[in-house]
Amino acid sequence: MPTGFYCYFPAITLTERRKDEAPSRERLKSFVFGNNSLDLIDEAENAIDAIDKINALKPQLIFLDIQLPDLSGLDILKVIKHKPFVVFTTAYDQYALNAFQNNAIDFLLKPFSQENFNMAIDKVKEKLQLAPNMVSEMVNFLEQARIKSNLLTRIPAKVGEKIFILNVRDILYFKSKDKVVFAHLKNDYYIINYTLDELRRRLNKEQFFRIHRSTIVNLDFVRTIEPFGGGTYLMHLKDKDKSQLQISRIAAREIREKLGW
Repeated sequence: MPTGFYCYFPAITLTERRKDEAPSRERLKSFVFGNNSLDLIDEAENAIDAIDKINALKPQLIFLDIQLPDLSGLDILKVIKHKPFVVFTTAYDQYALNAFQNNAIDFLLKPFSQENFNMAIDKVKEKLQLAPNMVSEMVNFLEQARIKSNLLTRIPAKVGEKIFILNVRDILYFKSKDKVVFAHLKNDYYIINYTLDELRRRLNKEQFFRIHRSTIVNLDFVRTIEPFGGGTYLMHLKDKDKSQLQISRIAAREIREKLGW
């Protein structure tokens, strides 16, 4: 009995017309017709059409592009009521693809061949027997992948006509004063065009911690922490100035849980 199949690819873009880019829906359809396990139900040219057809036709399996011109593949998975099994077609970087594998999510890396396609279908058939509905896991993983890909690793700082590129790992702490945020390095500091709230969202939470409403610190540069009275603490850093930063009472409770002391 063929597996119910639904194909969604976006309309062909200029880049997709290049020979080394992803195959069109027509080529994907030829792969479907070349696999006896599949039965093509329908296809769509845009996200809204895809959402309506997925909910109406209730396929077992869909092929979904991650990066689309109107909505992302993640957006589609979040709003569809029917929850099919999904094979992603993607041009993601290798790091993300490895993560897909580790999370048991099937994908086809563009451009892919009939052989690649058939191998993915074999994997899907095995998983359909064990876990017919993995959309929730896929959504959670893609959300985490999106967050990771959005992490700051470098920050621009303008000084006069020059733009300095700061490596986030070299920044000891960020300090806000009069709505201006400074990035402090071992031997210098720079004004940056980020708020502390933006930094808190986009910095690696394993490395950076907001110890005060005006301060975010790089935990890799912390030397010692000592009581300062009233439930607050002082944090001493590993720099030539032996910088001292105050930890608020609320942050003190959180960092004690985080560091386990």
